[in-house]
Amino acid sequence: MIATRPDGPLLEEIASPPATARAVMTLARVEGRRLVRHPAILVAIALAVVQSAPFLLSPDATTEHNVGWLLQISALVISFGALLAANLQAAKSRRDRSEELFQAAPLSPAARTVAMALAAVWVVAAVTVLLLAGDLAIRVAGKGAASDSGQALFPLFDLVQGPLMAGLLVLIGIAVARWFPTALAGPLAVVALFVAVNWIVNAAGDPDWRRLVPIDPSFVDDGGLLAAFHAVYLCGLVAVVLAVALLRFGWTRWVRASLVGGLAVASVSGALQLAS
Repeated sequence: MIATRPDGPLLEEIASPPATARAVMTLARVEGRRLVRHPAILVAIALAVVQSAPFLLSPDATTEHNVGWLLQISALVISFGALLAANLQAAKSRRDRSEELFQAAPLSPAARTVAMALAAVWVVAAVTVLLLAGDLAIRVAGKGAASDSGQALFPLFDLVQGPLMAGLLVLIGIAVARWFPTALAGPLAVVALFVAVNWIVNAAGDPDWRRLVPIDPSFVDDGGLLAAFHAVYLCGLVAVVLAVALLRFGWTRWVRASLVGGLAVASVSGALQLAS
């Protein structure tokens, strides 16, 4: 007689769900690839290229030698596109009334939200690469590659805070989708932030409170230390927005940790920005 292994344990092993962390990372990779290929981001990139090309190719398009501000505007445009893309992607199942299909998935809605948030890393990396390519294009065109502050590109707004801002706006898009699963929520959030940006840009003088605004278009006369504080500040805001998104699914210890930790980091780094 040939001995055979009982089927029970084997079937249990096959049917056992994957580890949550591994499943979250796998979903994050899938969502990240979908996110960077989303039409909203691709259109935003195309718009950034189209609005930048005349300043680089024509000597008559601008009398300024320093056109590093093009990178700041491009980062902002792509960030708005990323917010809209993340919002539409995160709310798709609820808009399609197919959310119940995910109940059989090994991941809870909160875990799927974390995976979506981790997918923002793809956008951050993409914006970094695009800004490096833009900086190279500016130098090849013989224009100045400095930012408005007159400093080198790295590590000021363009190459560090620009990608972080894009990641933050992705998280905002996800949070809006979790609380307001309608098609109009994302566009309304983009419009509201656009109005806020214009109000900030047109603010009289250079008030210190502008340093605490995550979508500040430039760090005029700010040194590398303030830029580093602002980068940490943005990371704190990312944790706060993630907690707001997860709060939709309950007041868990992870939500509390993310909220308290994010507020602490943002408060300390914000105070250091104002004190410097």
